[in-house]
Amino acid sequence: MESAADKPVYKVGTLRYSLRGLVVLFAWLLWGDFAFCFFENIFGRFIPLYLNDLKASNTLIGIMTGSFAGAVNILFLPGISRWSDEYRSPWGRRIPFLAVATPITVVSMILMGFAPEIGSWFHNRIISQIAPSISLTAVILTLLCGFVVSFHYFNMVLCNAFNWLLRDVVPQEFMARFLSWFRIVSTVSSVAFSWYVFPYIISHRKEVCVGIGLFYLVTFLLMCLKVKEGEYPPAPPRSANPPGIIKSFGLYFRDCLSVPLYRNFFITSMVGGITGCAGPFFLLFYRNTLGLSMEDLGKIFALGAIVTAAAYLPIGWLCDKFTPIRMAIIGQAGMFIVAILSFLFLNSKETLIFFTVVGSPIYVCWGLGSATLAMKLFPVEKFGQLFAATNIFGCGVGIVGNYAVGLFMDLMHSNFRMAYAWSALSGVALIPLLLVYRGWKQHGGPDNYVAPLPPE
Repeated sequence: MESAADKPVYKVGTLRYSLRGLVVLFAWLLWGDFAFCFFENIFGRFIPLYLNDLKASNTLIGIMTGSFAGAVNILFLPGISRWSDEYRSPWGRRIPFLAVATPITVVSMILMGFAPEIGSWFHNRIISQIAPSISLTAVILTLLCGFVVSFHYFNMVLCNAFNWLLRDVVPQEFMARFLSWFRIVSTVSSVAFSWYVFPYIISHRKEVCVGIGLFYLVTFLLMCLKVKEGEYPPAPPRSANPPGIIKSFGLYFRDCLSVPLYRNFFITSMVGGITGCAGPFFLLFYRNTLGLSMEDLGKIFALGAIVTAAAYLPIGWLCDKFTPIRMAIIGQAGMFIVAILSFLFLNSKETLIFFTVVGSPIYVCWGLGSATLAMKLFPVEKFGQLFAATNIFGCGVGIVGNYAVGLFMDLMHSNFRMAYAWSALSGVALIPLLLVYRGWKQHGGPDNYVAPLPPE
């Protein structure tokens, strides 16, 4: 006899879950996210410090940590997102992309960890023979650029396809609470990384890149095997005369920008993309200006992650109760205030701890609110395409933004405190976000929202 816990009572598309099945689904997705975030922490924490130690300019740091990512998103994500929306296979339309991109991303990361050794070999065996004026550092930086581009490309596929998968397999009534747990697991992953790995990320870069890369590869591919997608409606018929690349880009952006509600959401993401470009220079401010050790920074990052994890469940409940758009507005305003106060008063280890503890729930409010809003705002028929556009526009302005903030830091003679002045531009995002709120209410609001489709 079937128990109540086994009865299929939750559904998304053609998928049906019992309570037990839903718990199993969440467990595999969360476990995959833990490994994914642990792996991604390497790039964000390793590359700025390592480039700085190689005496790279701040402009180059900005380009390698962000501008490359923006370029690959703009050039390739429109086509990949539409391809995934229309792709049909026995594995589904999202998991095949994850299964292909995962091993290549891991290899790219491992090669970054071994860039000095590979660069030394090339320089000593080849470059010094044909172009002795080229320095070893130049060779290492050139190789790093190539490995970073590869990493950004395949990691872009991973990040987006993983989010598309969530939309296809997680029931909507659980989305805010699931994303709360999703972020908690991500935060726990960051705590573990900050506490146990971050202090050794420079001194043991090869061991860190190989060990975490292999852990991520096995864990994430196992998740791909265990999570099942449902059946999708037949893909739209392919045109006998498919448009060229330029026309395809035009059609993609026409679809994405034709609905004012979505257009304002994308503008919000663009402003966020510009302000987020300051991120790598906060780390340099803490280490180089405040003089904090790697051990101290690892512990402070871990503390911030713990506070963040504690904030997710109550803020997830608030997202369900008061809607994610309202929580995103509160978070956006709060981030602007924190940036201004940090610029004025952050000057020691103690004040960094204070702003970390105070700011973490505010960033959760914005991050969880905007992420849940994106999952609910777009129509399921074109979800991959429209969700991808959020990243495309955000990363697109990041191409210019990362170069600009790096140049700005060079012009400020590496006064890394100015990163907070740059971050304060986040206040501008309140204007389009309030327009999103107005459009959301016009299309039904909290109880009757119907996602508008772009006109054909």
